[in-house]
Amino acid sequence: MNKRDKWIKGFWPMIFMSFSTGMVYCWTLFREDIELWGTVPYYVNGVRQYIDGVPAYFSHFTPFILTLCFMLALFFLGMTAAFGGKIVERSVKRASLYTFIFFTLGWLLTGIGVYIRSPFLTVVGFGPVQGIGLGLGYLTPIKTLMMWFEDRKGFAAGVAIAAFGLAGLIGNPLLGILLGWERITVYQAFYILTGLFATLTFIAYLIIDRPPLKPADAAARSFTAKEVIFSKKFAFLWVVLFLNIAAGLALMSHEQQIYLMTGLNIDDHRGLIVLLCTLTAGGGNLIGRLIMASSQDRTDKKHLPYYVMAISSIAMCVVAFAVFTIMFEPHFIPMFIAIFVIQFFFGCGFACLPGILDQQYGMKQLATIQGYMLTAWAIAALVGPQIATSILTLADPVTGAPADVSTLTTLYMVLAGMFVVQLIALLLFARVIKGEKKLGTVEL
Repeated sequence: MNKRDKWIKGFWPMIFMSFSTGMVYCWTLFREDIELWGTVPYYVNGVRQYIDGVPAYFSHFTPFILTLCFMLALFFLGMTAAFGGKIVERSVKRASLYTFIFFTLGWLLTGIGVYIRSPFLTVVGFGPVQGIGLGLGYLTPIKTLMMWFEDRKGFAAGVAIAAFGLAGLIGNPLLGILLGWERITVYQAFYILTGLFATLTFIAYLIIDRPPLKPADAAARSFTAKEVIFSKKFAFLWVVLFLNIAAGLALMSHEQQIYLMTGLNIDDHRGLIVLLCTLTAGGGNLIGRLIMASSQDRTDKKHLPYYVMAISSIAMCVVAFAVFTIMFEPHFIPMFIAIFVIQFFFGCGFACLPGILDQQYGMKQLATIQGYMLTAWAIAALVGPQIATSILTLADPVTGAPADVSTLTTLYMVLAGMFVVQLIALLLFARVIKGEKKLGTVEL
């Protein structure tokens, strides 16, 4: 095996593919521009409508439609991962090709849908079509890089998953420049990014490859889907991952809108808002993935970082609630700190999962079993954003209705409760695997 192959066939394809698919997390920066682009004068039977003498408007893209786009993208990511793991096991090339086709087609359809002000086409493009590419594009690089870096699997998984978060570090400023440039409309930004992602994912398809399994891994027993999914440890770990993702997405899907609740506005503070979103998604999320996954290489208990994740998240939510309760109006700095910490451990949840699954089930079926586990992502994508939508009272850019900042404290207490349940599920998971060691068997 040529040592350069791990970089040419493993590392760089992973960077190109994960960066592209990770741009799904930049959706929050699109929301205001899409809603305003879709806002048009309100007519009934050809007659211009007025409210109290003021011209009436309506938007084709309501907050529900915009939230639905993000929810469905991640739902189809999780469900595609659940059923597409075997495609990744059989052929990493084929999985990469499908990623290129569905992901770029999804962004193109979204741009067209925004241009013609079609909520249906926008939802279909960004949701199901892009989501299929996301699911395969997320799974493909992880096992591939872990096989190239056998001696540092935790680090390899962390790098592969961190690259997915890298989009926030690079993509948010790029998107801020595109949307802030007067000559480029929001739908044209989608077209430009489609061209960029098509180039990167196609190059990844051309050069990606992986080494054969080690003889010990190849000879290991295979688990059926029923054995894995209906085991106690899988169920408890699924709950841990689900709650972590749901809480993270509740904040991530509304991050820009939350900053607007603190008194910032999109016209005067777009650069600051882009910077804050970049630091949380590209900084907190990315660093969390690298640091916490790398720490697994120094311990035999691969689930230990999850304890830090759960306890720290609970503490941050409680502190955020206390600070926001004391302050008459929330300021964007403590809001940013709270979101940064929670996103740090949001990244940890994803990055440490492959190491835990490798320890519990082995490398042979890692992509398949990780796919089953990522159904938690699919369900959390439906639940997480809706938690924020149902609790927060946001400002309405169409009617001018103000936000209710007191709803932020309610949101953080709900998230704290979710993290408490997460810690309980983690303790139950640890109890099951401890029992397995005592008996010298695998409980399935």
